[in-house]
Amino acid sequence: MPEKNDHQHLVGQVSRSPKYAQLADTLVSRITADEATKHKSSKEIIRSVRTRLHQLTGAYLAPKIDYTQWLVKFQSLDPNDRQGLESTSLGMMRLHASTYERIEVLPTFFQTSLTSISPVKSVLDLACGLNPLSIPWMLLADDFTYYASDVVSPLVYFLWRYFDLFGIHGNASILDLSFSIPSQPVQLALLMKTLPLMEQIERGLSQKVLESLNAEHILVTYPLRSLGGRKKGMEETYRAQFDQLIAGRDWEIQEFRFPNEVAYLVTK
Repeated sequence: MPEKNDHQHLVGQVSRSPKYAQLADTLVSRITADEATKHKSSKEIIRSVRTRLHQLTGAYLAPKIDYTQWLVKFQSLDPNDRQGLESTSLGMMRLHASTYERIEVLPTFFQTSLTSISPVKSVLDLACGLNPLSIPWMLLADDFTYYASDVVSPLVYFLWRYFDLFGIHGNASILDLSFSIPSQPVQLALLMKTLPLMEQIERGLSQKVLESLNAEHILVTYPLRSLGGRKKGMEETYRAQFDQLIAGRDWEIQEFRFPNEVAYLVTK
């Protein structure tokens, strides 16, 4: 009996795992189509798709995050308890590798990188993970608007409830940047350790995203270490990639270096 390599069948097989069923359909479909051109059997395709999706998303999030429990923790806070809010936010941010690596410098990270454009009135946080929980540390205007997006649906739903709980104007949405790039005008777009992942999806996608965003400023960051803590020449590699992205463009660039991350504030 021949193996079933029908695209929809393969996508369905990948999504049988709860870990991948929670991802944006467009991303799962795209990666499946890519891997179907590289492998012959359904088993090989499905295994390869799940490996890539893990590298793009799953490797960064702690398994089985209880978003409902965390929402209850935030709901239990006194609205005026700034210390409690920060402590709870830090606790949850430890569950995402990207924000966890930033915790030790969070009190100064945004103070350093956003001072020149503060107060920020509107933010577009792409492939956001749990970064919106950093809002208390950002240099935002009193009447700021915050748009957050990610490919992980339970995370996005949590952020939507979080925004509603704290009266944050804006929204959280499921968005696959390889499928659609937002066009709304904002003062600041955040691409926190995102561009290397874009290149894993499609070569040249980083440049497309940077060029297409309707933002006055874009804060681009790159990791300086792997998830396992190794440097492996990452700083040199990513610096070269970023230099290539901005070559020949009349953009103002400010660079800020932190222990685990290098940030570039791009002003178009």
